[in-house]
Amino acid sequence: MLTFVDKRAVAGRFGAAAGHYDASARVQARIAAAMADRLAALNLPDGARVLEIGCGTGLLTAAALARLPRVGSWLATDIAPAMAAACRQRLAGDPRLSVAAMDGEGPCVAGPFDLVCSSLALQWFPDAGGALAAWRGLLAPGGALCVATLGVDTFAQWRAALAGAGAPGAGPAYPDAGTLSRWLGPGGRVERQDFVEHHADARHFLLALRGIGADYAPGRLPPSTLRRAMRLLEAAARPVSITYDVRWLLAL
Repeated sequence: MLTFVDKRAVAGRFGAAAGHYDASARVQARIAAAMADRLAALNLPDGARVLEIGCGTGLLTAAALARLPRVGSWLATDIAPAMAAACRQRLAGDPRLSVAAMDGEGPCVAGPFDLVCSSLALQWFPDAGGALAAWRGLLAPGGALCVATLGVDTFAQWRAALAGAGAPGAGPAYPDAGTLSRWLGPGGRVERQDFVEHHADARHFLLALRGIGADYAPGRLPPSTLRRAMRLLEAAARPVSITYDVRWLLAL
């Protein structure tokens, strides 16, 4: 699990990647589009107030606002000021949008909101359960929470290669459905949807993570171990396939 020191380092990496994030964020864009479709199916009231946690460059923000014409106000937030600025620039013409730099793990905003949503931010929080409780506490009566995060089978192919190279546990670890359900609390539900991304080779997979700022790890592998894991990943299948085990956390 990441520490609060780790989280600040992650925020710095994402901020540094803001200018070129979209070029590498292929699967992130697909997940944002899938969430926007889910949000469009909700029975939100006219003039709904929405809070988004971890907006990044605005992939979800743009997709959702295009599908939700009756939203009254949308507050997009991100811990990295450069990401928040990129989101603001992407949607500068939409009067419903306001953007703020904020640590979504402990949101300092006043509710209530008719919808709190977040795509692929929760997995970076040291206290994910506390964050979810805080988000639910910001909901208006009858409000909805919709969160996409990463589940236990994410990067299974890469973690298997790392284990084969003698570095078990070196890759990122994500929670199982039971843990997510416990964090989400009563009345919520967890659903799974897999997204598979293909890369020409292991190097391109790792470069894609670096391109979006998601290559942070508390410790670094010896170069020889990393090269061995890359060869094993490519030996399993080429082009390289990487699974994102996306878990939808829903409270309606």
